[in-house]
Amino acid sequence: MSDLVPSSKPPLGENYALALFEETVGRVGPNATIKEAEADITFRKHNVLIDVAGLSLSARRCLNVMNYLASSAPVEVLEFDFDLGLFMFLINSESRNRRHLLDALREAQKSSVLLARETLGRNAASEMDYVSIPLVGRVGIAGGRVYFKFDEAIRKLHKDPRGYTLLSMRTTASLDSVHAHALYEKLKSMAYRGSPTEWFTVDEVRRWLDLQDAKYVAEFKAFNRRILDKVRTKINDITDLHIEIETRSSPGSKRITHLRFHIREQEGKLVQSLAQTEVRKTLYDTLRGEFGLGNDDLEAITLNASEYTPSRIQAAIEFVRHRMAGRGPKVRFPGRLFIKALKEGWTVPTAELVAEGPPAGAPAALEPAPAAKAPVAAAEAAPQAGEDPAADALRREYERSGELGFETYLGYGAPQQAEFWAAFARSSQFRVLKAQLKLDKEQPAAQDLKANDRLRWALGQHVMTALKKAARKERAGQAQQSALFGR
Repeated sequence: MSDLVPSSKPPLGENYALALFEETVGRVGPNATIKEAEADITFRKHNVLIDVAGLSLSARRCLNVMNYLASSAPVEVLEFDFDLGLFMFLINSESRNRRHLLDALREAQKSSVLLARETLGRNAASEMDYVSIPLVGRVGIAGGRVYFKFDEAIRKLHKDPRGYTLLSMRTTASLDSVHAHALYEKLKSMAYRGSPTEWFTVDEVRRWLDLQDAKYVAEFKAFNRRILDKVRTKINDITDLHIEIETRSSPGSKRITHLRFHIREQEGKLVQSLAQTEVRKTLYDTLRGEFGLGNDDLEAITLNASEYTPSRIQAAIEFVRHRMAGRGPKVRFPGRLFIKALKEGWTVPTAELVAEGPPAGAPAALEPAPAAKAPVAAAEAAPQAGEDPAADALRREYERSGELGFETYLGYGAPQQAEFWAAFARSSQFRVLKAQLKLDKEQPAAQDLKANDRLRWALGQHVMTALKKAARKERAGQAQQSALFGR
């Protein structure tokens, strides 16, 4: 391990997905899926790849994950392999049956996209040239990893800056109907044109949903009752789109022949749940950066989320800010005052009543709060030119957390460091790095870790997760002991 060299900037897609995977599995359990994650992954999907029918829901999910994981690599890279656990997490599979995954991968392997190009023939008449390209080439599962290879033309679509749609991995993986999945992606690709959409024939909409030959929905009444109405309800319930369907009959007839869609953005259930976590993240940044709260206090707040709601936390924040800006005694340690205000439920009106002094029951001299660690230089680096701001924020947060965990790792003695490393070497994140950086499981020296950004950040993330698990387990044990012995 002594020959480790500094790595280039890690691929954001894979590293962020791994960090999200590790956090969710640590919080929920080994069968966690991206639907249970507290953050989301946004990916670009070329519209040519959206307009593909004839695939099951599992195959569609697999293709989305493969496209996302490959998208951040250079266009000339055609072959990929990723950790099996990460892959199952991203496709929202609660089962760990590898045979089911292989069936979905083979189905995706058999699908293709047809590309057409207009050319001039010998007699100056226009002709169409066609080429059929498989959506994915070689696929496989071996050694706890998923392998796949793309055609060069598909890789060019991954990098094509024109004609793509931004999709949510969490949303698309949560749609449990292949028809809802197909219609959502199709309408998402049209939403930028405004609402309502143009008129489409009923047959064309059936083709989007791969139902053009389904006799049981040949009549529009059956198509609407069995498919469209259920799909519309599903999309409106959990996604960021709200759709209504307008119909039109052929002239002189009651037979419905055309449809168009009225689309507006909304906050579905999945979006709302993420908004809750975004609120908590904003509060976390305030408590850590502005008030200097330490890890113990922050974790205690997190573990009592049902009592310490975002609104109660915000009220305590406003109380402390009001006191700091008032005429009363100077607030020396806002973190300690915040904890007291949070526990007692103090609000700004309370501060108005005690403008000339601290609230009743508040300590005269407050203990200093644990100092917030200074953010690492990498976390404050400005975004690179052309880089997506949201992606850059995710990268900086990943690096910041990794550096904090690595500093914690260095603060332990050699035996504890060895335990951390042994557990880390068994993790899925290490398996990914091992294959890419050609590592072995031998514990590296500190200077080698410092020289390799990807390994250092991944180890730091693992240490922070392990410490949080140990703290929760200890508190649960103490609570159980108190219940048993009446303490």
